[in-house]
Amino acid sequence: MTPGTHRQIPTEFTFSVISSGYTKDVEMSGLHTIYFLAAASRCPTSLGGVSIQFMKTMAGKTCSRFTNHTPLPQGPHVVGATDIMIGRTKDGTLMRLYYPSKLTDLMSHTEKWTPWFLGEEYTRGLASFIAPSIPSLFSMLFNWQMRGVATPAVWGAPVTDRKFPVIVFSHGLSAHRSIYSTVCTELASHGFFVAAVEHRDRSACASFTLNETGEKEYMLFKTTPLDMKEYELRNQQIKIRVEESIRALNVLEMLNEGKVKNELSSDFDLQQLHGHLDLTYPIMTGHSFGGVTAISTLAKDKRFKVGVALDPWMFPIKDEVDNIGPNVTQPLMCISTEAFQSIANLQAMGKLNKTTTEFITIKGTVHQNQCDTPFLVGHIGRVFVGASSPLDPQTAMDINNRLMLNFIAKHIGGKELQSKCDLFLDTWQSSLDYGLYRNRKPYLKSKL
Repeated sequence: MTPGTHRQIPTEFTFSVISSGYTKDVEMSGLHTIYFLAAASRCPTSLGGVSIQFMKTMAGKTCSRFTNHTPLPQGPHVVGATDIMIGRTKDGTLMRLYYPSKLTDLMSHTEKWTPWFLGEEYTRGLASFIAPSIPSLFSMLFNWQMRGVATPAVWGAPVTDRKFPVIVFSHGLSAHRSIYSTVCTELASHGFFVAAVEHRDRSACASFTLNETGEKEYMLFKTTPLDMKEYELRNQQIKIRVEESIRALNVLEMLNEGKVKNELSSDFDLQQLHGHLDLTYPIMTGHSFGGVTAISTLAKDKRFKVGVALDPWMFPIKDEVDNIGPNVTQPLMCISTEAFQSIANLQAMGKLNKTTTEFITIKGTVHQNQCDTPFLVGHIGRVFVGASSPLDPQTAMDINNRLMLNFIAKHIGGKELQSKCDLFLDTWQSSLDYGLYRNRKPYLKSKL
């Protein structure tokens, strides 16, 4: 269904779940939404296989600020995080930067972990997509549940003295700069500066600019107008998204040169980044709408040397894929979940440059396995939001992240990281399906 309007999306590109981060099945009602939030609230400490009690024990103190957290990153570096806004208008750039820090013990800094919750305005935009019939009730329950969630990245931590490569990450429909924290912190923990862009094309659940006095002015998720076709809106948005992704790389270059000012009030000194970003092999990534944004950005800006598209939603470029696909000449990996793909989406992916593109599907997975959603709600909650998968969510995320890291390392010369990922992936070969088609037939629906 069209987000917020209950009109039908073109059937050849319709999936039971089309959005990234927070999604709904076409059968989900407002009552189900209430149920999933209630279910989530009953399971506050089961996140990513690591309980809050374990976190407290490891830290040696009680973390009174947070009640939940997304999975701990597994790389050798303690991850830091900060928000950066360059330019006050929507033509500027807003990103959350995840980065390797100087710190050596993540668990001794739990009080300074990054809040996952971005504010009530984001909830209102999300409500217009997920629960348009009960936005106030949804917002109340969501805010109550998510305020205590932390991302295991130390806010404003001092930046590493070493130089590391850069990654730009594009979020999906109705998402925001925080909801891919599990993927982004994992990448950062293995030695990458990860810029999670927040798009201002109104495909995010919300975002903001600053007015002349420095006050925030919010823009909420845009539902498809009744006089506009879904494709027209999404095609307009992806053009904006590509430009925003390119600008994000521009910002990273300026940060490395020490030439930019953060418009947001922050104690984080951007000069720490001066000279520490390795821009030899910039990497472009994204999920769903962000996945096809990554593909389109690679086709337009050859400064990006490697790409990873997670469950790319090809609908926004369905009439342009014949031109865009062959122009992606950089190494690209498309990592699909089993339940998401349709014939039309796979056919569109088949237009990508076959000499440079690798395709792989993680069996037993659903669209939300590539974002934070499964770790924010309990088991019952995952059922109601379509995030329940036969494959354990943590295992699915681990496989997804190792596939990303392995592919990236392969193409930027990270032999040690590639070797470690190979060892992990060798144990999960039965959960991987290589190629765009299986048994010469494309996936149509989940076999779960």
